[in-house]
Amino acid sequence: EAMLARIAAAIGYRERNWTTVRTINNYRMVQCIVDDAKSDSLWFAISSPAGSGKTETLEDLYNLDTTGSVIFVQAEEWSARQLLLKIVEKTIGTLKDKGCKTISQLTSVLVNWFNENAGDRPVLIIDEADKLKAPALRALIPIYNGTIDRLGAVLAGTENLRKQIGEGVRSNRKGYDEIRSRLGISRETNECYITLTGATRKEVCEICAANGIADADLQERIWNELEKKAKHALVRTEKGVKDVMIEYCEDFRRLRRIIKREQIKLRNESANS
Repeated sequence: EAMLARIAAAIGYRERNWTTVRTINNYRMVQCIVDDAKSDSLWFAISSPAGSGKTETLEDLYNLDTTGSVIFVQAEEWSARQLLLKIVEKTIGTLKDKGCKTISQLTSVLVNWFNENAGDRPVLIIDEADKLKAPALRALIPIYNGTIDRLGAVLAGTENLRKQIGEGVRSNRKGYDEIRSRLGISRETNECYITLTGATRKEVCEICAANGIADADLQERIWNELEKKAKHALVRTEKGVKDVMIEYCEDFRRLRRIIKREQIKLRNESANS
C-alpha cells in the first residue's frame, strides 16, 4: 500500500472519498473537449469561473486513462523553463542528457517525445493555465508548431485566461496573437473559449444522491442554499425545440462543501442514535 501511494503521488493520481457524476452536462462537455483534442490533435481553451468543476473533471479523466497518453499538469505561476520541466517530468520522467537545460533544448526534447508517441494520440492538459506567466504561455507556441497533427492540448483556467490573452492581443504583446490563433479562436467573437454551464436542479440532486444524500427534502434544501444563475437553454418538447430559461448552479466547490457538511451531520446522527 505504501508503494502504491508513492506511485500515485508520483503520477499525480488522487484517491478521493467523493463520487464524480459523469452524466451531468458539465462533465460531458469537458469530456468531449478532451476527446476531440486527443482524436484530432486540436488545441482548445476552457475559460470558466472558479469552482465550475474544470479541475475535478479533468483530474477524473486523467485518472481514468490507462494508456499513458493523457498528460495532466496543474500549473502555478511558472516561468517558461519551469513549465517545460514539469511537462518533461510528466512525460519523459528523467532526462538522459543532464546538460539539457535551456528552453530551446527542453522544447526540442518534448517535441521529439510527442512526435515519437504520436501513434498514441497524446493530449496535454494544462489546468489553471491562467496562472502561467507570459513567457510560459509563449513557450507553448514552438511545441504546437513542432507537433501539428500529432499533439492535442486543452488549456483550462478561470475567466482570467480569456481576459489575459485578449488583453495581450489588444496591446500587441509578444506572442499573444500567436497563442490565440493556435487555439482556433475567432478574433471577432472569442467563440472558441469554452464556458461551462453549471448544474441544473436535477443534476444537483444526482450529485447529492451519488454522495450519500438520498433524502429528496434534503436535496431540495441544498439546492435552495446554492446561488443560481438563469441562462438560456434549448429544450426539446413535443412541439419542437424551445428556448427557455433554466437555473444553474455554477459553483461546484460550494455544492461540494454543503454536501460534505450534510454528510458529517448524517454520520454524527448515526453515531449518536
